[in-house]
Amino acid sequence: MVKKTTKVKRKAKKYADSNTFAFLIHPLDIEDVTKKYKIASKVSPKVVASVLKRRRPFVMAEIKGITSLTGQPAIGWFIVVPLLPWQFIELEEDYVVDKIAKACKVAKKQGAKIVGLGAFTAIVGNGGRQVANKVDIPITTGNTYTTTTAIQATKKAAQMMDIDLRQATIAVVGATGSIGKAAATVLAPDAGEVYLLGRYLESLEETAEDILRQNHATNIKISTEVSKTLRKADVVISVTGSVDSIIYPDDLKSGAVICDVARPRDVSDLVAQVRDDVLVIDGGIVEVPGDVEFGVDFGPPPKMAEGCIAETIILALENKYENYTLGKNITPAMVKEMADLADKHGFKIAGLRRQEKMVTELQISEIKKRVKKKAESV
Repeated sequence: MVKKTTKVKRKAKKYADSNTFAFLIHPLDIEDVTKKYKIASKVSPKVVASVLKRRRPFVMAEIKGITSLTGQPAIGWFIVVPLLPWQFIELEEDYVVDKIAKACKVAKKQGAKIVGLGAFTAIVGNGGRQVANKVDIPITTGNTYTTTTAIQATKKAAQMMDIDLRQATIAVVGATGSIGKAAATVLAPDAGEVYLLGRYLESLEETAEDILRQNHATNIKISTEVSKTLRKADVVISVTGSVDSIIYPDDLKSGAVICDVARPRDVSDLVAQVRDDVLVIDGGIVEVPGDVEFGVDFGPPPKMAEGCIAETIILALENKYENYTLGKNITPAMVKEMADLADKHGFKIAGLRRQEKMVTELQISEIKKRVKKKAESV
């Protein structure tokens, strides 16, 4: 025990003067598990899930090469919480929160000074609040900068599709969540009308009232009928905690822009196969400054990351070691602050992307041609 404590102290001392962080990840499906454990492909998913449930959190990779425009470097680590998406929802919340807290403790022992909660680790326990109460290291879900980048990407996509947001109908799926609510709050003053979509009417009403109080908007509407409402939306931002796709080809209006922020994705792969008259983009993927090496393939192209990871890195570079984005309270002021800090340190949107591939101007031009042709044929 003495040796272990000494080792931890040495590691903490090694990074005492460094900007350090950790980010929690988890497998999104069985295929992710088989990338590390080949045997997982030879047994049933239930057996895999059972093994994962008993597995302790562990360090997956070191993140290095990050260098801010200010010249400040940062070092980080990916920490794996070995649970599948559905397990975060179906297992007892106390058990899941405790497992995430253990991962945060692994991060601190590694030398991290702040921890970002990725994907479903950011959903359970009241958006990270319960985890924060269990550990003595600052926590953020990264949802503020995720909101910032989603708004930036959506505005850029709408502009390229010749959609005037001042006249547009915007639908936010998962509007009662932290990202959805914040996006709707920021976009409402400059939109034609904004539909808040979710499963529970009472929660939607509370969210709508809160947004109305903040910016005195009169263009907020609510609905629990996702498919029906999406068919009249010019712009869609979707960010739910669903483990399965919820948006399908017949749900979308011709010429619509859909920003899919969720992981796993809310938009079915069938949309790309069937609907060549809509533009689907991922939530903002950003370029990380420096000669970055993430050490593991976690989705985005090399040297790029999703907003939630980027926020964690930005806070480390800024020496802002405090609980930042927790729960559902993301204010427009926080969105602006994170946008300003991103600019300061050299983070920027990496164009429009879908399925980790760049969406080109030529592709958008072709979509617009098909939209026009479809309208003329009606």
